[in-house]
Amino acid sequence: MQGYGHAHRTRFRPGVLKRDRQCRICKKAEAEEADHWPLDRKTLIAMGLDPNDPSYGRGLCHTCHSSETARFQPGGWYRDAPW
Repeated sequence: MQGYGHAHRTRFRPGVLKRDRQCRICKKAEAEEADHWPLDRKTLIAMGLDPNDPSYGRGLCHTCHSSETARFQPGGWYRDAPW
């Protein structure tokens, strides 16, 4: 988990996973990841909204979360490397 802070760990993630016990995409696997959706965390903050409100999230299984991350954040972890 990235460094989203205390409210993410105590409000957002538990709230999303309590509500969404099953992955919202594949509807087969258990939800393990709390994903900001339909707006990402940065957009919510820019709009003055609370990014730790569970209503701005969805529960996903690890596989679907990885697929969604790759789709919306292409390029990998070090895409701007100088080489």
